[in-house]
Amino acid sequence: MANPTKCLTSGATFTTRISPDRVSVSVKLPNEELRTLTEEEAIILETLIHNQMELVLRPYFNTQTSK
Repeated sequence: MANPTKCLTSGATFTTRISPDRVSVSVKLPNEELRTLTEEEAIILETLIHNQMELVLRPYFNTQTSK
């Protein structure tokens, strides 16, 4: 079980869906915080989100190589 932590994204609404073959997360931002995001910043944000999701999901993957 995850430890409770202090909220770092006040006002954001998270929707998480988990099924046997898919995980999705949507975040509704309260004040269009990303409206001034450049394309370069969007690419960095996408990479950071991807990396964090990999860290969270890693325990559910078999990392042993087949012999």
